[in-house]
Amino acid sequence: MHTLLKFLSLGFVFILSLTSLYATALPLIATPPLPPKVIEVQGSITQSRTIHFSPRVPPEYIAHRLDNIQAETPSNVAIGEVNGGRISAYLRGTFMDVTAVEKTLKDAGFTVLTSTPVNKKKTLTSVVFSHPQLISMASKPYRGFLATLRVLIDSKEQTISITNPLYMSKGFLQEDFEETSAKVLLAKIVQAFPTLQNSKDSLKFQLLPSYQFMKGMPEYQQMIEIASGDDLEERIKDHKKVVFIQKLKHGAILIGIKLGKRSRKFTKRIGRNNAGMLPYPILIENGTAKILDPKYYISYMYPLLQMEQFMTIATIPDAIVKDCRRIFRKKKKSN
Repeated sequence: MHTLLKFLSLGFVFILSLTSLYATALPLIATPPLPPKVIEVQGSITQSRTIHFSPRVPPEYIAHRLDNIQAETPSNVAIGEVNGGRISAYLRGTFMDVTAVEKTLKDAGFTVLTSTPVNKKKTLTSVVFSHPQLISMASKPYRGFLATLRVLIDSKEQTISITNPLYMSKGFLQEDFEETSAKVLLAKIVQAFPTLQNSKDSLKFQLLPSYQFMKGMPEYQQMIEIASGDDLEERIKDHKKVVFIQKLKHGAILIGIKLGKRSRKFTKRIGRNNAGMLPYPILIENGTAKILDPKYYISYMYPLLQMEQFMTIATIPDAIVKDCRRIFRKKKKSN
């Protein structure tokens, strides 16, 4: 009995020691904080605070509702010249009728070659004009497409649109580009038509000589030969489709022709503002007649052209080539 009591007392001491050990090893559990009291506000709240964010938009962003509105040229940007590395293809101005445009051009020292309607309703008229300085720049091998500039008169939209000589010469003269001469012509045009503004149609200036609509598409020098022979001038003599003839100093000739009714409808699909690219130019030089590939010429004259738009006129380039070739068909001799 005495032995049993001694054993139980030893066991009790062991248990007390073990409990003390665990109590020392385990950390105490922190008492959780009491929840915050809700502050009651007496009366009504008369003011509320809102977070205001400053408007952030991408560079050169134009809202959708402004897509079709012609942006006004900033006062510090010279009309027709390079701005931020880009240059406008056209100079847009307030409406003038054909008679007024022709007189203004002549008074400024330009020569008017023709004033030709380029759509069925005759609301678009292309006034083709030239200048001795323009002819001098164009009188080099296969640079003759620069021999004329255009004023498009839109009687429906009540606007005029003039091709920018600086834009045209940079692309069409290639390595023969004469900046000083081109700027002289530009100054004459801007002075003669004081309401002109830069168009939104623009491209990077330094890339114009190598311009192509997309990779794999034709460039300036990839012209299409449509006829050859020593009698090319004779074939077009008195042809009703030929609306102007401009001779160059080195013997080449630039002519402009009316396209067929179906061919010229493409301007209705992709934009009437740039229809001044018509009449279509053909260069006769060294016994061959060549045109700028329509895939190049259309896209160069429509800098804002999108692939979706281009696909809507997919058959037009071939149709234009056919129209140009018809001009040089040899006349059948009568018996």
